Parts: sequence; structure tokens; C-alpha cells
Amino acid sequence: MTLLESLQKTFQPSHPKTSSMVVVGTMAFDSIETPFGKSDNIIGGAATYISLAASYFIKNIRLVSVIGGDFPKEQISLMNHRGIHTDGVQVKENEKSFFWKGSYHLDMNTRDTLVTELNVLATFDPIFPESYQECEFLMLGNLTPTIQKSVIERLRTRPKLIVLDTMNFWIEHTPNELAQVLKMIDVLTINDAEARELSGEYSLVKAAKNILERGPKYLIIKKGEHGALLFHENNVFFAPALPLEEVFDPTGAGDAFAGGFVGYLAQTNDISYDNMKRAIIYGSTMASFCVEKFGTERLINITQEDIEERVQDFVDLVQFDIALVD
Repeated sequence: MTLLESLQKTFQPSHPKTSSMVVVGTMAFDSIETPFGKSDNIIGGAATYISLAASYFIKNIRLVSVIGGDFPKEQISLMNHRGIHTDGVQVKENEKSFFWKGSYHLDMNTRDTLVTELNVLATFDPIFPESYQECEFLMLGNLTPTIQKSVIERLRTRPKLIVLDTMNFWIEHTPNELAQVLKMIDVLTINDAEARELSGEYSLVKAAKNILERGPKYLIIKKGEHGALLFHENNVFFAPALPLEEVFDPTGAGDAFAGGFVGYLAQTNDISYDNMKRAIIYGSTMASFCVEKFGTERLINITQEDIEERVQDFVDLVQFDIALVD
């Protein structure tokens, strides 16, 4: 069965027999300015986007994060209702949650960070409830490599798959710590600029080869509106981004992508290279929904039918017939 044929099959909603997944990352407030609008103090954070996107595929998601007393209890209830367990979320009642403010340029691929307030994140030390120990899929959102490494070390049994996201700040300021954690993971997700910075190579093919030699078995390079690349050994798979009529806020797109990617792998319980190619499409699908509204608004209002239709859009985008002449 080809990738297109498998994607054209009816999307199967999640069921209780799927694998368990732990998501580690930030839960935060964001203030966002784009050429098309502005939104102040909306719910954000890598763990929020990842877990919400993954919740369309599995209902056994366990969250590890830290929030202040200002974080809305209604948001926690919503996540619990979607099958996201929050026993591993620390609440520091007398402190403030992590806050980020940014402004996007007209192309929506570049942004300026205007304000970063670590608040509770400054002293974050992850806590793993006993119920989290049997984790099969571990998604490490963008955090300091030291915290990411400590999470892996605190699990008694190594998960079936460990996926890690990082960013240019850690590449520049904590290269030794990042190098250590890269040796412990299976999949690394970064954007094209970060891949070039981490490897010192301009060619993404050469960059991927360099990075894969550092530990990860798979590398996903995200290229925003230009799609994503999956590298494994000598294999390369490209998934396009879906052309959208309106893009309001790309802030959580990369995290929604990661949530859809890992969520699909956990639902199917298949970590083969071929299935990762399918997971890339589902990750891209969730990212395409995320950018259509500010914050998490679009992610919490999707139906399974919406996902089926959007995946079909991806199939139609890349499907073509060609006759080769001898």
C-alpha cells in the first residue's frame, strides 16, 4: 500500500486501547501581534498545543508542566475533558505563569520576541507521578536541555519513542547540554534555520547527515509554509504545507505539528519509517488548523470529519499521474 492509498483510508478516531503518551513543556500566556490582528494574554505554551493536538488521536495523555495561580482552572478542566491528565502539572499559587509576547512580520515566518517572563518556569523541576512511569511515547517540548535530560533519566523504563524539540537559544547557549540529550532521543524536530545552526551546514541534506550522527535516528526539519522534511539514514521524505486562505497566528504551529505527529504514532502504535511518513501528514494537518485562529481557539474546535477532509486535501495536493517514456 502506498502512502497516498493509506492516507485515503478513513481516519479512525482514537480509542482507549492506544498507547500512553507523556508531554513535557510549558503552559503559558501569550500576547501576539501579527499584520492581521492582535491578541493579548491568551493561553499558549508548547505543552498546551502539543497535548491538544494529540488529544484528537489518543485519550491517554499525561502532562508535565508548571503554572502559576493565575492560570485559568477552566483551561485545566477543558484539557481533562479531552483525556489530558494533569497530575504532573505543578501549581504555584502565589506566582505567575510563564509569559511570552511576540510580533510577526508580514511573511509570518519571522518574528520578534518583545517580552519573555520566565516566572514559575525559572525554578521548574519536573515531577513524575507514579502513574506516568509506564510511558510509551515521550514528547519533550522546547525547554532547557538540562530539564529534558532529567525527564528521560527519571523514567524507570525507556519509552518506545522519545521525540524532542529545541530552538536556536539552546543551540547557541547550551551546546554541550544539548549534545548530551541528543544522544538519548529517537526523533529531533527543529526548523531549517536551527538545523543549519546546529550542524554548521547550509545544505539541509548535509545538515541532516551531521545531526543524525549526533544521536537521533530520525530528524524532522520544519519549513513553515514550505512544508517539512523527514530524514532517516539515507532516506528523505517531503510533506508540503497546505496553502491556506487565511493565516492568523503561527505561534503554536510547530507544537501542534509535533502533537499530531506523535499522537498518530501513539494511536497506531507503529514507529516504522513508513508510518512516520503518514504521521508527518497528520502533524501538518494539525498545524494547518492551528494557524487559522489566534492561540488554541481553532485546536479546540475541530471534528474528526474536519481532520479527514484536511488529510484528503493533502492527498489531493501531491497526487498526480505521469507516464514515463522509455
